[in-house]
Amino acid sequence: MFVDFLISFVLALVMFTIGSSLKPGQFMAVAKRPKAVALGLALQMLFLPLMTFSLVNLFPLAVEFKIGLMIVSFCPGGTTANLVNYLLDTDVPLSIYLTSINSFLILATVPFFTYLAIYHFTGSSDHIHLPVGATIVKVVLVILAPVMLGMWIRRIWPKLVIILQRPLKYSSIILLAAIFIIKFLAPSAQGGSGIVMAEIFEILPMALTMHFTAMVLSYYLAKGVLSNHKSCVTIAVEVGLQNTTLALLITSTLIGNEEMAKPALVYALFSFFTTFAYGFLTKRFGKIHRLTQTSE
Repeated sequence: MFVDFLISFVLALVMFTIGSSLKPGQFMAVAKRPKAVALGLALQMLFLPLMTFSLVNLFPLAVEFKIGLMIVSFCPGGTTANLVNYLLDTDVPLSIYLTSINSFLILATVPFFTYLAIYHFTGSSDHIHLPVGATIVKVVLVILAPVMLGMWIRRIWPKLVIILQRPLKYSSIILLAAIFIIKFLAPSAQGGSGIVMAEIFEILPMALTMHFTAMVLSYYLAKGVLSNHKSCVTIAVEVGLQNTTLALLITSTLIGNEEMAKPALVYALFSFFTTFAYGFLTKRFGKIHRLTQTSE
């Protein structure tokens, strides 16, 4: 549908903007930090689904909403997480590295975990297929190719990139906000959600609890392992901001259940702004704390 195509296009533009801010050596250096990469992936792929599973059993939600929130937790930080880390000036290469790896890991984890979630909450499940070829094409077109193109243009025309970087950065934020507003308000026939306010208020408390718990716990877990404060904030952002576009693909298109898709829409409604705010405050207070320790 038109709205879904627009989302993919804007996300590709976001990734191009992020790629244009990176140098190849800076990105490749992340591979030399296996501890940060392994921790980030473990928190995204295992910790968040397990934490969400514990929480959804405490909230009196409809079964479809519980499954929908579980599916959100199976879809680790996408391009919006990269954008937030870019805006916060945290460890952007680590953010993109994690997104690139988990984009391929989900080819195995998403179908398996989704099957388990549906079976647990309903007692049965049809055989679920994730279109591997189409997913790989989407990953390449929306994530990897735009990043590489941005890095290449930065190398060939560095002065042009400097001129365009700020307008691209802020236009990306505006466009992302616009497409999610369209998703909420557009008619169902045009790719809209059809969600009503009563459903938003039913899902919102659980979604907020899941979101803030994930960010706070992942930050402190990372802080206990890593010495680089920027990397800790980056990981908290990656765990807190889920790939709601992928969650919509799974629930609406692959499973064909619009009720399961609604938690992804509610999560997308606030998570960009709350993650940015949490990352900003955590980064700022961490900097103040380090300066205080230095002065002592």
